[in-house]
Amino acid sequence: MNRNVIYLVVSIGFLISCSEKKSAEGTPLARVNEEILTMEELMYQVPPEYRNMVSEHEISEAVESWINTELLYQKGLLAGLDKDPEIKAVIKAGMKEAIATKFVDRELTRNIIVPMNTVDSIYALQKDLYKLDKDRYRASHILVSDASEAEALYNRLKKGDSFAALARDYSKDRQTAEKGGDIGFFSPDQIDPTIAETAKNLKVGSFSKPIKMPYGYHIILLTDRQAAGSQLDSLEVKRQIYEGIYSARHTDAFNILVDSLRVSADVEKYQQGIDQMTIPGSN
Repeated sequence: MNRNVIYLVVSIGFLISCSEKKSAEGTPLARVNEEILTMEELMYQVPPEYRNMVSEHEISEAVESWINTELLYQKGLLAGLDKDPEIKAVIKAGMKEAIATKFVDRELTRNIIVPMNTVDSIYALQKDLYKLDKDRYRASHILVSDASEAEALYNRLKKGDSFAALARDYSKDRQTAEKGGDIGFFSPDQIDPTIAETAKNLKVGSFSKPIKMPYGYHIILLTDRQAAGSQLDSLEVKRQIYEGIYSARHTDAFNILVDSLRVSADVEKYQQGIDQMTIPGSN
């Protein structure tokens, strides 16, 4: 999971809850004075689709981020910043956004169904349209910090040790490590040029020597390659079709919901004020 995602949602969660004192109910992860962060509280702030992808390393970094934020937050309270109109506006907007998102999830997202027979029918009609427009590769990698560790793992691979097992045990990239190091498919313009060039020059089933890069040493295993013009895998195509139908139905249902709420509510826009509005502090 991209660590920026967890940092973003955690930061939003802090803004929404910073005016309330929280009780420690759950598995404690950290404490700053009287304030406690629990695992449950942290995971509630991560979108459900990402929760089973959060690695131990990402949780550790998120906890460190929380500690730093909490220290600054508590000092900000002592300075009276919780009474600042700008802060109040941010908290209010964040709270409304969180509640609105949860409401949409409850009313719409969980109730949208895309029958697989619909997906299968569309696939049967359109499968010839789903072809690669450029070469792509599938690879796995092991990422470690220093050259000696990378060389030791490389020697173990040459002796026949399992690449997936070594990735799970030693790779610093915990997101891919949990999948045996699998990066998935990528075209050369979607990944670091060094990794792309390495994959291009490997045979399927072979692995590279350790490669020094700014964030550590990589060992790359090429697991598949597909040339431009190749037919996409049927499961991949069906997933794209499913996501397209789901997205369209979600958009339609969202628009219907919002339109119905507008009909039953007293809504008014003051266009004169909008036209004359200037951003505070811009003058």
